[in-house]
Amino acid sequence: MRRQADGTYRYVLILGAKVNGIKPSKALRNRIDMAAAYAKRHPHVELIATGGQGPDEGMAEARVIERELIALGIERARIHVEDASTSTYENFYFSRAIWDGEPGVTVVTNDFHVRRARLVGRLYFGLQTDGLYAKTPASVKPKYIIREQLAYVKLFLNYLRWKWRP
Repeated sequence: MRRQADGTYRYVLILGAKVNGIKPSKALRNRIDMAAAYAKRHPHVELIATGGQGPDEGMAEARVIERELIALGIERARIHVEDASTSTYENFYFSRAIWDGEPGVTVVTNDFHVRRARLVGRLYFGLQTDGLYAKTPASVKPKYIIREQLAYVKLFLNYLRWKWRP
């Protein structure tokens, strides 16, 4: 179910994406811009920038998100940084100490990915979620849609293993 964010939740989880050197990719730029606009409309929310540094990235994704949000006028005090994660599951897992005790979070990611990200929040962390659907650049959308289908298979296999572990 597509649930558009409306300011209900205190925390906004911005999922990391590719960084080119120290600059955000187009996909990440769209996530950052969407999160900044939302934060300006809802001054009570706090943002959680997530994402580690890949071997081909010059800076952790979360640090790039933080820098760009500040450049867009978001106060540093409203931004939390989680810069160790390498997957959607880890984005939530490593951020949970920040949002712990909250009934839900707003998830910011590209449109193709929101549904699975929200599912991860619900299955593994028992969270209610809504989403901000950042536009996916047309040049990469087919690749991401195929990758996303494979990620669903992996999600369910890992969930079954997690749910039924001894």
